Amino acid sequence: MGGNALKVPTRRYEKDEYEKIASDVLRMLSNYDIVAVIPESYSNKDTFGDLDVLIKSSTVKTDIMEIIEYLFNPNEIYNNNNVKSFDYKEFQIDFILVGDENWNSSINYFSYNDLGNFIGRISYQMGFRFGDYGLKLVYRHEDGGRKFSKIISKDAAKIYEFLGFDYSRYLEGFDDVEDIFAYVVSSKYFNPRIFDYEQLNHQNRTRNKKRKNYELFLQYVKDNPKGNEMTISAADGTGTPIKSFLHETYVFGSKDGFVDEAEKFFNTEIRSEIDAWKEIVDQQKRASGIFNGNVVMERYPLRGKELGAAMKKFNDYFNTFLPDATDDNKKLYRSRWILDNNLETIFEVFSRVNNLD
Repeated sequence: MGGNALKVPTRRYEKDEYEKIASDVLRMLSNYDIVAVIPESYSNKDTFGDLDVLIKSSTVKTDIMEIIEYLFNPNEIYNNNNVKSFDYKEFQIDFILVGDENWNSSINYFSYNDLGNFIGRISYQMGFRFGDYGLKLVYRHEDGGRKFSKIISKDAAKIYEFLGFDYSRYLEGFDDVEDIFAYVVSSKYFNPRIFDYEQLNHQNRTRNKKRKNYELFLQYVKDNPKGNEMTISAADGTGTPIKSFLHETYVFGSKDGFVDEAEKFFNTEIRSEIDAWKEIVDQQKRASGIFNGNVVMERYPLRGKELGAAMKKFNDYFNTFLPDATDDNKKLYRSRWILDNNLETIFEVFSRVNNLD
């Protein structure tokens, strides 16, 4: 995933070397009955900085680190959550462990180099995230702090269509990196400004500045503005007609409108779930305004860690009534109880739970 994860020296592989080591790695993994796939690259790519291997986690019956050690005897292994990077024959190998539920969507997302990253920039402007999990809605509360998220779809064909792409063109594959760039620009929601470094957060800006293809894409957009060339005659009818470029750039407005579009397009409940989530958040905020650490400190000499421990014990007490509930439902139950009782009753329970009598 970029070829820069290791401290030990590695090198780029020519295409024939890459294909040979890719075949060897897949064969070695198949001996362990491990299901693995190497994402597609554009066909004319002639050198490679690393080898990405998607591995279906459920088919790994032994510790993957032990398998790497035994099969490849690397000088270094870099463990980054579900990505295990190591060196083999002077080449960086990245094992990306994927759950069954994200298997197909991961193959799609990691194929064709940085395409998934570019598509993700467009989906972000629409209020969604595009990743190895498919398409996810991320809706921010009006207070700016809390977020509602929901996986909308893992169907690649529908996701691409929703984001303004021709999925049948995607299935044809790409010969050169410029073909990938042209495909990104083809989205009806394409806007070159959303890819500018200034538009990225610190994490994405730092990451993308290290990616050669991102810089090449920015240059491609400058050299190939999206639009239609047209001939315009001189205003007074004299002089040589000039060629101008009619820019076609989608202007993003409120992200809220895309929520309703997604609900209809994917035939899934979104708005009602957002409204229910907002109600929960509002109840929690009202409950927090009634009973919080500051209110407790006015009555008890609790400060710092002692205060934090006491508040946690109070919260845990209510969690025992709903042991199998989700965290959100536990918070909702606690908030409703606070809203339904007066402060003296709340303090009676708080005092009893923490043995403050």
